[in-house]
Amino acid sequence: MTSPDPSNDAQPGLNPDLKRSVDKDYSEAMHGSEPLATVSVKKNAVAIWPFIWLAVTIVAVLLTIWLVI
Repeated sequence: MTSPDPSNDAQPGLNPDLKRSVDKDYSEAMHGSEPLATVSVKKNAVAIWPFIWLAVTIVAVLLTIWLVI
């Protein structure tokens, strides 16, 4: 995405000593890899995190009931 250069006669902001600048060194060739291209997920792996969250929830509910009674 490109944006036009800011005009030099633009209204000053809160600090008139600050000058607007545009980074001219950026190019489309500077992009990294796609995030999903670097993810490795085992297709047949058992998802353990739902069971961990289930156990934590059960312990929290039991602890709450024990403390209330």
